[in-house]
This record gives sequence, C-alpha cells and structure tokens, in this order.
Amino acid sequence: MFKRFLGYFLLIFILVATIFTTEVITGNVYLGIGQQVVFEQSDRFKMTILLLPLDSRPPCTQFVEKLGAIAGIKIILPPAEILDNYKSSADRIALQQWLRQNIHQADAAIISLDMLIHGGLLASRHAYGSELDQEKVLHFLSELHTDVPHIPIHIFNIIPRLLIADTEETMRFQKSMAQYFTLKDQVAIFENPADIQKLYDLEKNIPPELIEKYQYLYTQNRDLNIQLINMTNMGIFASLVVGQDDGQVFGWPSSIKRNLEKQLTNFPELKNKVFVTRGTDEVALTILGKIAMDYVNERPKIYVAYSQPYAAQTVMPFMPHTVQQTVSEKIELIKGVQVNDPDKADFILYVHIGNRTTKDQALIKASQELTSLMEKDYKIALVDLTEDFYASETLLSLMLKQKADLTQLVGYAGWNTTSNSIGTAITQAAIFTQSLKKTISPSESREMVKNNLEFLIARYLDDWYYQKNIQPSINQRLLHTDIDPYNLGSAYRKTDQLIQNAMADKARHLFNQSLSLRPITVSFDGTKQKVIITDLQIISHLPWQRTFEIHVRPHVSMAYWGEKKSGD
Repeated sequence: MFKRFLGYFLLIFILVATIFTTEVITGNVYLGIGQQVVFEQSDRFKMTILLLPLDSRPPCTQFVEKLGAIAGIKIILPPAEILDNYKSSADRIALQQWLRQNIHQADAAIISLDMLIHGGLLASRHAYGSELDQEKVLHFLSELHTDVPHIPIHIFNIIPRLLIADTEETMRFQKSMAQYFTLKDQVAIFENPADIQKLYDLEKNIPPELIEKYQYLYTQNRDLNIQLINMTNMGIFASLVVGQDDGQVFGWPSSIKRNLEKQLTNFPELKNKVFVTRGTDEVALTILGKIAMDYVNERPKIYVAYSQPYAAQTVMPFMPHTVQQTVSEKIELIKGVQVNDPDKADFILYVHIGNRTTKDQALIKASQELTSLMEKDYKIALVDLTEDFYASETLLSLMLKQKADLTQLVGYAGWNTTSNSIGTAITQAAIFTQSLKKTISPSESREMVKNNLEFLIARYLDDWYYQKNIQPSINQRLLHTDIDPYNLGSAYRKTDQLIQNAMADKARHLFNQSLSLRPITVSFDGTKQKVIITDLQIISHLPWQRTFEIHVRPHVSMAYWGEKKSGD
C-alpha cells in the first residue's frame, strides 16, 4: 500500500515539474518520465500549393494554410498588400503577375475566379469586373495552363448571393429585390398567376436600372460557369468547383445552381472534376481536402450521426436545401465515402442543430452520446450549429460546463453558415485522420497532432467564444455609442484591444475547463505516447474594419511521456 502511494506521489511530482519546465513545442519538450528530447518543427513539406484566395479573411487564407500544414502541404499566398482589404478590392493585375511568377515553384494551384475578375468576394457582389475583364482572365488562365501544363490548376467560382450588395443606394431595396428574384424563380417553375401579379407589383416599386444590373450580374455568372465547365472538359483546369453564396430554396441564384447541375448531366466524363455545391468561404479549403486525399490515395470513410431526429431534414438559414444534402455534397467534394457502420468509419461526423425548441434534456442527451462515443475511442468531428445563432443552443456550451475533454475531437466547426461549418469540419477530420496513416516518424505524428490541436482550439475560440459570446456583446456596446460594427473607423483600435483582452480571458477559460493536462494518445507503428497541453497562448485581432470575423492563432506548449522508439 505504501509503495503504491509513493508511486502515485512521485508521478504527480514529476507531472507538476514537467508543467513548469516544459518549453514551447518548437524547442525542448519531454519524452518519457523526465526524459528530454529535441522536437523541431518540420520544414519537410510533401507538396506545395499556390493559393489565390476568395478574399483575405482568415477562413479563406489562414484556415487553408493551417490545414495544409496538417497534411504536410505548403500553402503559398500572395502578399497582403496586393490582396483585398474589406471595401478595397485587390490589385488584379498584380495578382496575375504573382501567379505567373510563382506557379513554377508549386505542385498545384487553387485559384478564385472572383478574386481574379473582380478583386474579391465583396467586389464580386458589386460586379467590379466587366465582361472584358472576364474574357481577359480566361485568356490569361489558358496561357498559364499552356506555360505549365504539368501543374494542375483547380478553379472555383461563386454564384452571387440572393441578397444584393448593401450600399447606401441599394440598402432599402435589399428585401424587395430578394422577393423579386425569389418570385422570378417560382414563376418560371410554377407559373402561378398570383405570383405573376406579385412580381408585377414589386417591379413597379424597384428602380428598373437596379433590376437590370442584377439580372445582368446573375446572367453573366451563369454564362461564365458554363464557359468554365467547357474549359475543364478541354483539360485546361484540373477541377472546377462552383459554390453558391447565401440563398434559399427558391431564388435566381438557386435556379443557376439547378441549371448548372442539369448541364453537367451532358458531361458524364466530368463527374469527378466538376462540382456544384452550396458554400463560399470553405470552397478553397475543401479543394485542398480533395488534393490531400488524392496525394495519400485515400477515400475517408465517414459515418454521419445527428443529435436530433429532425436535424438531417432541416433547411437552415441562408441555405437552399437540407442539412443532409449539404453533408453529402461536402463528403463527395473531398472524395469521402459515407458508411453505415461507425466501426468501419475513419471518423464520425456528429451534426448538431439547435433551435429555440431544443430542450435542455435533448442537449444533455446529445452531450452524453457524444461523450460516450469519445470514451469508446471513436474519432469525432462535431458540427455545432444553431438556427438562431445563440450560444445556449450549442452542444459546446454544455460540454464546457461539464468540463468535457475537448482535445479528443478530430474536428469542430460552428462558424457562420451551415455549409461553411460542415465543409470545414469534414475537411479537417479527413486530412488529419488520413495523413496520420502516412506519417514516417514519431516526431511527424506528434507534429501533426499539435497542428490539428491548434486548429481545433482556434475553432473553439472563434466559432463559439467569439461568434456566440464576445461579438454580440461588443456589437451591442458599439451600437449604444452610435458606432457601426461594420464600419469601425476611428473606433477600430480601441475595439480591437477590447476584443484581444476578451479573447485572452476566454482562452484561459477554455484551457482550464477542457484542455489542461488532458492525456492525448499519439500512435506510430504500434508505439503509443501520451501528450498533454501545458500552456496555451493566443494572438488575435480584427482583420478588417468590422467585428464580423476575427483572426485567432493559438500556440500550445506540450509535454510528452511514454515509450521512446529508436530513430526518433
């Protein structure tokens, strides 16, 4: 009895000592009980991808870069000074020059047409690029392919959202224009006389030049997508993804999506090359997922579970179809396979949809189910969504109260739209689980675990702590002082500092509740080692002059102990 007590005492003593002496992961850490090893961040990338993002926001740049690191893929981005910055569009000529100068050092390229033609996503909503600009960009891309025919060029383009761009001139017509283009789609399908009359009445109260402008925008986008399909069929592009910005079941953008899907039935040979999906911010990230799966020659097997019976058939805000259809689209996009047995899956995609009718008991039941799956060593990626964007409707809220071990998830997302979150969680989990199979050393496995943990922690801090808690509170404070959260102006620095302080506080809460000293197993070639997070530091700031999104970069310090394998 005394020997057992002494053993426990020594183990606790060594663990505490490790906590206070472990350096950051890029320096010295400890392997085995008190055994020090050098663990350097690897610079050995398996491939390099040139990324021309949809815009400069973190979901379109940082997310891709970080998931690339997990897959061992180096992501090269354009210099910040030639990218867009909120209402300032990108330098499109400089971006063409950058692509031409840097394509030779890449193994593949992922290119946003909205960035090349218009200067970014927000610029595309205003149609900054003309028809002539479009022709020039397509000619440039054809020349680029001719110059480097051995380098795959992956293209993506976005169908404009149903809600028109919000400017001083258009703001008061946003809702009526959305109704107009929704009815226009419904009339084309059903030819209901009552709808035809409503459409006529709406048209009398909207400036004709505004209707003409957006009819042209949608038509131009449809024609461009057809051209891109033809160019992909000619072999100029390795793949094409057409995403749909915020919409609903009916609307002219949704009719474009349906029309393109119908067009693709004439090109069966493009089944694995052209994808039409719902989404914007996550599209480049899912293309990365597909490239990563091709590289490791794997098709991740995914079992899908829902927290509530109604969740699969729910049509979420800004979505043109059900959650289940979005899940199927994103799994297909990253070359995954949906399986019916969790024991045959590489990971379980657990999808939670909360709303105002979700009872506390239902949340408790879902949390217990999720915890039980983790305790049985299933790898879980959690999509944590709410119809009303309330923190209380999420599963993470309850899991934090229960001090659940959040290091055990292989993916998490709950930011913004349904398609964004589902695409991000699936891609993270697929890249992580499949890349782990291909690691060549214990240190590479540990590095991959660290990179995935940091991305996971960034999602907790951004998707839940910031989006569901800090941002609503900050926005309320700003509005009380007559400051527009979408146009901070001179209030930017003070607001940014307030948010940095709040994020640091939330990071401490997350660390203490669900991260600190939780054992994480790292496996390689039959050998298992334990990992614990001993410290968490974050850098955060507002990337644009608004509070809508945040840049957050976590850095974890870690300690390892367990069997040391030769050659490490």
